[in-house]
Amino acid sequence: MTIRVEPATLARQVPVDTVGGVSAEAPRHKTSRWWGVALYVALSAFYFGVGALLVLRYNLFDPDAASRVANAGLTFMSRYPHLSAIGFVWNPMPSFVEIPFVWMSQWWPPLKTRALAGTLQSSLFMSGAVLMLRGLAMDRGLSRGWRWFALAGFALHPIIVIYAQSGLSEAAAIFSLIWAIRYLLRWMDSGLPKDLTWTGIALAVGYLSRYEFVIATAGAAVLVGVISLTRAPIGQRLTSTAIPILVLVMPIAVMFVVWAVAGWVLADELFAQLSSRYGNAAQVANSVAAQGGLRPSFTAWPVIAGRLFGMQPFVVIASAIAVAVGLIRKRFDLLVPVIVIGPILVFAAYGQRSPTTFGFFRFYITAIPLVACIAVACWKPSDDSHSFDRSRRVGIVLLCASAFLAIPITTAAMLDRRIGDPQLQVGLSSVLFPERFHTSDSWYRRININEREIARFLDEQHLGPGSVLMDTANTWGVWLQSNNAKQFVLTSDYDFTIALNRPWERGVKYIIVSSPHNYNADAVGIRYPKIWETGAGIGIPLLSVSGADGPEAYRIYQVVKPADRAQP
Repeated sequence: MTIRVEPATLARQVPVDTVGGVSAEAPRHKTSRWWGVALYVALSAFYFGVGALLVLRYNLFDPDAASRVANAGLTFMSRYPHLSAIGFVWNPMPSFVEIPFVWMSQWWPPLKTRALAGTLQSSLFMSGAVLMLRGLAMDRGLSRGWRWFALAGFALHPIIVIYAQSGLSEAAAIFSLIWAIRYLLRWMDSGLPKDLTWTGIALAVGYLSRYEFVIATAGAAVLVGVISLTRAPIGQRLTSTAIPILVLVMPIAVMFVVWAVAGWVLADELFAQLSSRYGNAAQVANSVAAQGGLRPSFTAWPVIAGRLFGMQPFVVIASAIAVAVGLIRKRFDLLVPVIVIGPILVFAAYGQRSPTTFGFFRFYITAIPLVACIAVACWKPSDDSHSFDRSRRVGIVLLCASAFLAIPITTAAMLDRRIGDPQLQVGLSSVLFPERFHTSDSWYRRININEREIARFLDEQHLGPGSVLMDTANTWGVWLQSNNAKQFVLTSDYDFTIALNRPWERGVKYIIVSSPHNYNADAVGIRYPKIWETGAGIGIPLLSVSGADGPEAYRIYQVVKPADRAQP
């Protein structure tokens, strides 16, 4: 079997000059490595500092991020510690990473009580994404000046900064995408199986952050199949095409099966995100039903276009150029970012239009690394870093346009109430321009404040283990801010169903119920449909608590033994 090695690979792998058998490039690589470490540490500290400021000073955070910190804590701080307490509705990677950070809250409580473990998680992932983009730029041969310009335009982009500190899964997803693109580009140059293996691993890791990585993998598999087919000898096309595809797809296929089977065995649901009453599809359906079945306004094409182009105005132009140059000039490497990230953006638009998702502004964030990777990929690894061919000029134009034109447009878009997500982008606008916002409208700045008071009230009762029953899907804020984590009977506990059916016999003293007008998937409300209005014969109303937006959100009932058990 003949192994063909591209000239670009030889140029990258063989030292140009050696002295005494040691590459003269070694000191340079060592210096570059330390620069990378310094960059990673500095960005992580910067992103975490921004997040800590917004959370501790302005109470500005996304509740989805805080709920994942609660999931992380439940794995070892609940009455029945177990890893499956992390849940199967949302992808587990953010919560997995947050587990050690929540454990460290014993020395600094805000890591748990203010969910800063999530901020730390996303800060590390986004810093890793910047570092991976740096590696991609070095692979492609960018000069130091253009490399730092590209990194600054990406790392300091306002949207990237916001979601680097958000605690959400976007940072982990972007890290995995750039990781996958980098090694898929390396494979395009080298044809080495190890580069394709790393691509597959990156996509598998990404799947643990966002389910959209399934369609990203499908796109990458098509590209790998076509490239392998064109490179294969005529008599070996089947095996030479099938094997690279299997190498690419196997890691995410294994992860897909393991995660689905684990959900089926432990939660009786193969794909909880789709089938669970807590899943995104159920939440969207409930939201539509609450509006009388009318089509939500966010499904309109102008809204979809506003969010896509508000995120990155040049995403379609850059993708079109990459496809045109890639096909006409046979620069197939330029197709890699489009093939990997493009399907995710298409799915985001489809999900918003259908609607199967809420179409949040952040769902289009991958447009930013897409354009950045296209721009960097315009450089050829084998070219002189100081030469300026046409494709390199395109890359320079995209980098400059993204920095000087796209960032101001995106900044304006994210601060627009019609486009930006309220908890972060509009919330940030209320911080920067407080004169434009009345305090009664800034409900996103009051999230978790009343939950903190509920936790304080319960802690002051000095209750024993298993004294408070609640569904943590909506009351995670109470659990996070309580200093007595074991006083709760939670949905992830092994005895939750038993305690829910006969709380008066299981030592439960209080039940926290979520308003059915705000949230209709509460396990307590489903078991006792009349509990919100009447107490269902098992509870005496004790406290009523309003939500961040004003209306009543929770009621706390003192448990009593029902007089007629047949009518609970």
